[in-house]
Amino acid sequence: LALKVFAGEVLTAFQQSSVTHGHVLERSIANGKSAQFPVFGRTKAHYLKAGESLDDKRENIQQSERVIHLDGLLTADTLIFDLDEFIAHYDFRSPYSAELGNALALSYDASVLAECAKEALNTTENVAGKGGVIERSITGGAGINRDTGNAIYDILLEAKAKMANNYVPAGDRYAYLTPEFHSALASALEFLNRDYGAGGTILEGNVIRLAGFDVIECPHITRGGDDNANVIQGQGHIFPAAYADKNPIVICHKTAVGVLKLRDLSMEQARRPEYQADQIIAKMAVGMGGLRPESAFLGIVKKK
Repeated sequence: LALKVFAGEVLTAFQQSSVTHGHVLERSIANGKSAQFPVFGRTKAHYLKAGESLDDKRENIQQSERVIHLDGLLTADTLIFDLDEFIAHYDFRSPYSAELGNALALSYDASVLAECAKEALNTTENVAGKGGVIERSITGGAGINRDTGNAIYDILLEAKAKMANNYVPAGDRYAYLTPEFHSALASALEFLNRDYGAGGTILEGNVIRLAGFDVIECPHITRGGDDNANVIQGQGHIFPAAYADKNPIVICHKTAVGVLKLRDLSMEQARRPEYQADQIIAKMAVGMGGLRPESAFLGIVKKK
């Protein structure tokens, strides 16, 4: 019973801490080491005149696929020493359970965001359309000020237009910002609320939705995933080095990245008598990969 409760706490912590969970395409498999993610494009309609054949007018529907491999077993564990638990006068295991969930969520998010950034720089089209980098220059340096907030807004507007031209669906669009850039948006929120109806509150400094994007604060955008990830494909989820130190804004649609799950979040507990402690392990078998470059962008605010 204690283990079931503990597992529930880890799951809750993961769901509350992860900023990308549910914002990407997810596919679960019962066995295997990879899965295909089909990508379909568009075709054209034509008027058919009397005597004409459909064979002469048909245009093939654009289609492609990406194969996502499992990265391995993503784990986080801790040892709970008996004596520490004996002398504690509070629920001793809950903080540990929350931290295990937070650790998994952080690695999960960092891997997904790194793949989003790489997909924005991907010049190989799956179907018609590409992502790319959107830059705005401001006087002075980027910081927590209205100029930076307005520049971010301009970047989101341009990304919105580019996504529309690429026929990216209007829903499930996300923008991930550093805490500094999120605060910069809040500093311009009064202006944005008055003129553009931004979703947010000045009291809390919280920008919820702007230019059709769910705006999400994330301090670990450029962290990258675990070094041992993606061993099957021979590369890790590393954020592009050229943009890692430029406070990038990761802008994407839900279809930009896919997540493959062989085993969802689960718990294991074992007694370690040599340490006189209980070992608690949180684990999940997952893999991440880019899917659609036309639905991912990087935003950069730089000095003039």
